Amino acid sequence: MASDTAQKKSYAQFLLPAVMGAALLYFIVMAKGAIFPFILSAALAYVLNPLISYFEVRGIKRGYAVVGLYLSVGAVLSIGVYLMLHFLSYDIESLQKYWPTYAERLQAYVTDMNTRMVANYPFLAKLGLAAKLQHLLEMVPQLLLSLLPALTLLFIIPFVTFFLLVGGSAIIDYLLDHLPSRHAELILHVASRIDGSLGNYLRGILTEAFVIFLIAFTGLMLMDLNYAAVIAVLIGFSSLIPYLGAIVGALLSSVVAYLQFGAILPIIKILAFFTGIRFFDDWFLQPYIMKKAVDLNPAVILLALMAGAEIGGIWGIVFSIPVTCILKELLQIAVELQETEFRWKPKPEPTRISIPYT
Repeated sequence: MASDTAQKKSYAQFLLPAVMGAALLYFIVMAKGAIFPFILSAALAYVLNPLISYFEVRGIKRGYAVVGLYLSVGAVLSIGVYLMLHFLSYDIESLQKYWPTYAERLQAYVTDMNTRMVANYPFLAKLGLAAKLQHLLEMVPQLLLSLLPALTLLFIIPFVTFFLLVGGSAIIDYLLDHLPSRHAELILHVASRIDGSLGNYLRGILTEAFVIFLIAFTGLMLMDLNYAAVIAVLIGFSSLIPYLGAIVGALLSSVVAYLQFGAILPIIKILAFFTGIRFFDDWFLQPYIMKKAVDLNPAVILLALMAGAEIGGIWGIVFSIPVTCILKELLQIAVELQETEFRWKPKPEPTRISIPYT
């Protein structure tokens, strides 16, 4: 009888957290649009927290450290935005002025190419490439206007991040105080492993994106390509998603090179340049930065990116690798627990085969 009561009590202890977790997951899925800014704020607070802790352990109150950080970052960002706008203003104004001309040239080029291909391959007439390109070009201004609501995140995220940084330690202390004592050590170990993995990933991806931005900006300026600064900035941001930076750079630069020079040779130079960037990234940056940072197989990274795109679109791609890092650490910890706590260990592979003399 006592064993049945203990078993029911054990089930009850796991039932309530499971129900609460399922309810929380359902709420997140249903209100993902409203919760998304808070997820980004939590990610930003996670990135900035080590810097706040650095000043806090040296006797500066956490609130003062956060305010000082915001003032310093605000000043640096203001100077950076001013300088960036100074460099990009001419490119942006020129692009806005000549965009209709560029669109007409692109449409004429695709129409001519479509006519030639249809003449040689009649079955391609059903594809209607010219009409699809015209529709795509007409959608570009609408797409740019649709990005304006996203600018509200620039005001919401810093506001929420401020309060997360100020009260972050109190939240963590509260959670630690209410952890079950028998599971506290395991939970802290899991949190420490995940924290180390995510920290390594963020440092690695930011370093890689910055290096690719510098290389792309220098190369495009030396090739005297229009809108080099704009393209380099887009390449830097797109490099935050593995394997995407060089592809985006090659596509944008090739289009601009054709519109600017109207010849094939500059496009070939552009493609060769970004092929070199891709080679440098694969053989130098990835092994020495990302490989040491996350220790993930390239096939796993590609699978995570495709799964993230299927689940959450562009933001699913952005967060796919951090989630994969977390899952990898959880899986490794689970295997370690099987080996230590449950005394399970696979039989080792034989190192050699002894063949007796006959």
